[in-house]
This record gives sequence, structure tokens and C-alpha cells, in this order.
Amino acid sequence: MTVKGKAEPVSVYALTSSKRHASRGRAMHELPMVGRWAELGIFAAKLDEALVGRGQIIGVSAEAGMGKSRLVAESARTAGQRGLVVAVGECQSYGTNTGYFVWREIWSTLFRLDRGLPEHEQVQALEAELAAIDPALVPRAPLLAGLLDLPLPDNALTAQFDAKLRKASLEGLLTRCLEARAAEAPLVLVLEDCHWLDPLSRDLLEVLGRALAGLRVLLVLAYRPASGVGGGFGIERLPHFFEIPLAELDDAQAAQLIRSKLAQILGADSEPPAALVKLVTARAQGNPFYMEELLSFIRSQDVDLQSESALARLQLPESLNSLVLSRIDMLGESPRRTLKVASVVGRVFRASTLIGVYSELGGLDEVKEHLQALGTVDIVNLEQEAEQSYLFKHIVTQEVAYESMPFAFRSMLHERVGAYIEATEPDAIERNLDLLAHHYWYSENLPKKRKYLGRAGDAAQASYANSAAIDYFERLAPITEQGARVEVLLKLGKVLELVGNWPRAEQVDGEAMAIAENFADEHALASCETALAEVARKQGRYDEAFERLDRAARKFRKLDEESGVGRVLHLVGTVAAQRGDYAKAVDNYEASLRIRESAGDKASMGSLLSNLGIVAEYSGEFERSRGLHERALALRTEIGDRWAIGNSTNCLGLVAVLSMLLNREVGDTWMVAICHNNLGNATRGLGDYEAARNHYADSLRAYLAYDDRWALAFLLEDIAILAALCQDAPAALELLGAADALREAIGAPRAPSLVKEIDGQLAAAGVGLADAERQEDRAHGHSLETGAALEHAMAFCERTSTDRATTS
Repeated sequence: MTVKGKAEPVSVYALTSSKRHASRGRAMHELPMVGRWAELGIFAAKLDEALVGRGQIIGVSAEAGMGKSRLVAESARTAGQRGLVVAVGECQSYGTNTGYFVWREIWSTLFRLDRGLPEHEQVQALEAELAAIDPALVPRAPLLAGLLDLPLPDNALTAQFDAKLRKASLEGLLTRCLEARAAEAPLVLVLEDCHWLDPLSRDLLEVLGRALAGLRVLLVLAYRPASGVGGGFGIERLPHFFEIPLAELDDAQAAQLIRSKLAQILGADSEPPAALVKLVTARAQGNPFYMEELLSFIRSQDVDLQSESALARLQLPESLNSLVLSRIDMLGESPRRTLKVASVVGRVFRASTLIGVYSELGGLDEVKEHLQALGTVDIVNLEQEAEQSYLFKHIVTQEVAYESMPFAFRSMLHERVGAYIEATEPDAIERNLDLLAHHYWYSENLPKKRKYLGRAGDAAQASYANSAAIDYFERLAPITEQGARVEVLLKLGKVLELVGNWPRAEQVDGEAMAIAENFADEHALASCETALAEVARKQGRYDEAFERLDRAARKFRKLDEESGVGRVLHLVGTVAAQRGDYAKAVDNYEASLRIRESAGDKASMGSLLSNLGIVAEYSGEFERSRGLHERALALRTEIGDRWAIGNSTNCLGLVAVLSMLLNREVGDTWMVAICHNNLGNATRGLGDYEAARNHYADSLRAYLAYDDRWALAFLLEDIAILAALCQDAPAALELLGAADALREAIGAPRAPSLVKEIDGQLAAAGVGLADAERQEDRAHGHSLETGAALEHAMAFCERTSTDRATTS
């Protein structure tokens, strides 16, 4: 028909359905499933296991184009037909540092959020969902801000959380919500393109992967092959994990796929010519996407498919990438340029964004025509008509289009994308920091590159996304002017120290020290000495730590920086306490406390009083210890720091149950583990050895996720005392030997009061054991690796009364 604004008549189509809510899988996978019946059978079996409460994890591993997404989509469709809730998330190549990126859509589905609503209504809906699961979770809702990309400002509770606690609390919250959702209905969670998984998403995957073992949940991951089984996501050793490596299609399956593709592009369902099947299968080597692209290419050559000689004369590209590039090169100039701009924006993009980034493409109608042309040749698909949102049919096409551009043009486009985000979403800069850092990193705009790498690094550090923070600061440091580089290096060193990469932390802090010396910057030198002292302390090099802290204190005093002096004295006290020099620890803690009191720093005052209480306990001054902890508790209550309140009440021991509730409220699994340890000690003292075993076992389970060898040494000693009280001298001596090894490794001797208690208990339990047997048992425990020692302790704790009666 003829329409206004068009010189020629246009075709008219009837609307048969809307893609506004079409799934990405439906838009991408229009051909019927070919082969993979054995793999689908595995999915069905694992789904049956999950339906009866034995949660399963399936990893689908294959190179690009092998059909990972097709298989996963078919399995998810089948699960949906059986009435299961299916939630899907996709990683993106630019999202490798964007925290929880792949989980955003999954949890939007599980929290039943309507993304079309205004953000304040989504927040209200989220809080209602949390309240329905457990009203105690609502105060922790702000922790979901980054994951769900919603404006959820901190409240009085979450504002007190440090980065580590925020992460642990969020993971605990999501575990609780997953349990609740799985209790309502069985779930299938799909994570696509996990080779681009960001570090926080990986950690959450491991946490939820462990938790779902007893839930009605099937978790499906798709990823390209890694160096080992499981993609390197930390789940490969879980007993409920199973990997499916996809093999190439065989000749019969290849022929079936060729028949389906020819029916799609030619409109006739007939037996494909044998020569064509032979040509395509030989070149594609069983890769389904390669086959489809070859057929599209061959069709574009106007060759007679029935002519074996004509097919033999075809000059086919040598690889999948060169084939895709050939198809792109055959496009008209305007569609080809539109495709390349889109490849910089991302796998999913809007037509309006392309115009905003590169106005040279023309107006909206022109760009839509270009995209329609790309859809006609099966390169992009329309995802959501209402928003004019499109996606690349296959990630390989996006990658090839991106790599085909000259570096200068690509860099220019990245800068334009960054500027477009800044201009169109000025109120969402903080939420787009990772995306802005990505685009400006690949641009030539050095000031913006520095700005957003720094801001993204700070944000990652604040959210305990340590791997991402390290990546940002590592990239930022070399491009920062030397005068400002010390600060960046110290930030990098702090994160490296936190994750236990002490050699690299020491190297980075040393680089900062060299720059500070070159600039004769006394403040920077003092900060570098302090940082290097912390690294030395954590490696048990206490003498070096003391020397560095002494130099740092003298520099801070020379600069009249009382806050720096206070921090150094605090650290000197900690080093002294770990060496067993309690008098020196007290002197330095009290000197630091006086500085913090004069500054009105109540949070640090509470921390110092708590440390003084612990030292008093080690020295056997129990009444003094109690008084110090009560003062710390009063200060922490005054400022409303609920995590610290839980810490103080835990130290007091008198209100251990209250401490457990508080730490569960904020979701701190590490502190809950300490609470279980203390409750184990309390029930052991009351003679309830069965309860003590249970508390110690709970503490061990939580500690398995942490590498706090100092705390583990105490726990092993506490379990050793319980073993002695249960008249199991060999177990007691082996656990004590394991604790000996831990303390020697970190250079932390036992307090005299603890030595006296342990010796007394072992003397009573070891009646009848020869000295040689005692030494042999303790030496065996000393020889155990940490993991084996913890397994040994867990085995003792989990032995039932019947087991003990049988072995006695």
C-alpha cells in the first residue's frame, strides 16, 4: 500500500503476536532442537532429583557456537511447561567487574518485581516480599541496592556495616530468600555466559550452590571451557554438581540441522543435497552455529545447491570468525556501520542509543531500517518492540564486528558511549560506574579513564568486590601521575592484604614507599610504613612490624597527626598481644584510647576497650575483662553499632544467646561462628557435652569459608578440651597438635592461662597413656594439613552417642 512519506508502496503485515514480553531464548532460537537427546535426558534426571528436595547444579561447557544456550533454553522451556519457576540471567563481556550483574534479572524474577513500574513502587514491592518471607529481613533491604539496581539508601542498621559485613549479610539474606522461594515452588535458575562472571557473582554462586543441596532448586550454568572442570567457579567439588561437555553434532544430526535451516531460508522442507551436507559438515566440524552461518553465506552466493560442481567451486572462509566477517562485509555500508556501533554498546542495545552515540547513522527511521536489514540476514533480532530493543543473535557476531573496527574508531565510539551514559543518566552515575569505567578504559580520554577507574575501584572496595577493586587499581596506578600514585598503590595494597596476597601487597606498598621517598612526603612515608607493618604482622614477622610501626609513629608525631599516632599505637598493641606480650599490648592500647577519647572517636574507643578486655581475659583478670567489655558495650550501644554490640555481648559470654540473635540479624556468619564457639564453651562448662559438640560443629562449618587461622587455633583447642572431658585422649592430643601447628605458622603463642587449662584437662584424660603415645598422637595432629585437621575435628563433633558407645 502507499503511505505518506514513502515514494514506493510498502508491504503490509498482520500482527499475530507481540515480542514485548518474548523471552530472549525464543527470539534467538527459532529452529527446532537437533540432537542433544542424551543431554536433555541428564537435565530431566537432575530436575527430578531437585523436585524431591535434592538440589542440583548442571554446568554446560562448550566453545562458542556449539549450542550451549540452545540446550539450556530447551531445558528451561521444558521445566516451565512442568510448572516450575524459571529465572534467567546473562553475563556480558563488559560486566566482568559489575557486581552481581548476572543475578540481577534472576532475583528480579524471584522477588516478583515488575521492572516496568516506577522505581519507588518496585522498592515497596521488594520490601513487601521480604516482609512476607521474614520481617527481620526488611531492615537489610538496602543491601540489595546494587544487585537489583534500585535506589535503596542505607538505614540506621546497614549504614554501620563495613564492606566485608555487607557482603556476608547480603549472601545470608539471599540464601534465606532462596530457601523461602524453593519452599513455595521448585525453581530453575539459569546463568548464561558464565565465562564473563564477575567476582561477586562468583562468590554468591558458591554460597547459593552449597545452600541448595537440600532445596527444590536446579541451577544451570553455561560457559566456555576453562582449564578444569566446572569453569573455575568454586562449585566443581560439590557432590551435587555435574558437568555436561557438549560434543560436536554427528553427521546424521548435522544433516537434520541443515534440513531445518534450508527449510527456514528457502521455505521448502526437503532432503538436502548430499554434496551440500558433505561440504558444510566437513567445514563446520559439528559446530551448529558455524553450520547455520555457512548455509546463510552459501545462499548469499546464488549458487545452485543441487550442483555438486558449483558447490565445489565455492571459496568458503577458513574459520568461523572469518566466515562471520565475510557476511558482515557483504552488508550495505549503512547496516554494516550500524552493526559496528551496536557491537560497542553491547549484546543488547536500543535503536535510540545508537543514534545518541553516533548521530552519523541518521534518524530513528533510518536506523530502524538498518536494523531490519540486519534482522533479514539473521544477524540481529528484535527483542522488545515497545522499547526498540535489539540483540545480536549470537555473541560471536558481536565479537567479530567489534574486532573488525580500526582501533581509533573503536576508541572514539567507547568515549561516545561513556559520554552518552553521563548525559542521559546523570542521576545514575554511581550505579553505572563499572560501565563507565569499561567504556572510558577503551577510549583515549585519559582524565575520564583515571576518574572512573578510581571511582569504580573505590566502589568495588566498599562493596567487598575485592577482585574487581584489585583489577581497577592495578590498571589505574600506571596511568596516574606520580604525585597521586601513592594513594592508589596504598589502596591496592590494602585490598591485596585483605585477600591474603601478601607478596604482591608488600611489593605494591614498597612501590608506594619508593615514590614517597622520592617526593620526601613524610605523611605518605608514615602511611606506607603502617601498611607494610600490617603485611608483616599478618605473616608473623612481628619484629619487622614493630620497627615499621615505630618509624611510622615518629613521623606522625613530627607532623602532629594524632589520628595517625592513635592508629599506629592500636596496631602496636595488636602485634604485642599476638606475641603474648600483654603488658606492652595494654600500654599501647591505653595510649591509643586516650587519643581516641580526646577526638571523641567512640567507635575506635569501643574497639580498644574490647581489645583490652580480651587481653585481660588472656591474663586471667576476669573481673577486669568483664568491666572493659561492659564499657565497650555501653559505647557501642550509644552509637547504635549493632555489629559491634553483637561482638561485645559475645565477648562477655553472659549474653551469648542475645549476641547470636544480633549477629544473625545483620547476617554476619563469621561472628555467628564465634558465637557458636563460645556457646560450645559455655555448654561444655555446664557438662552438656552433646550440646557443646553441636555448637562446635556449627562453628566449624562456618569457619570452613574463612582462613582465620588464629580463630581456628582457638576452636581446635576448645574441641580438644571437650575430647579430653569425654575421655578421648588420642583425639584431644591430635587436635591440640593441629592447633600447635597453626599457632607456630602464625607466630601466636598460647596465653599462660590457656596453657594451664589445657594441661590440666589433658592430664586428667590421659591417665593410662604412655608418654610415647602422647607424643605420637600430638605429633600426628601437628602433621595434619589445616583442611584435614578441620575434618578430624568435625568427625569428633559429629560422632553420635551410639558411635561413642560402640567405639568405647
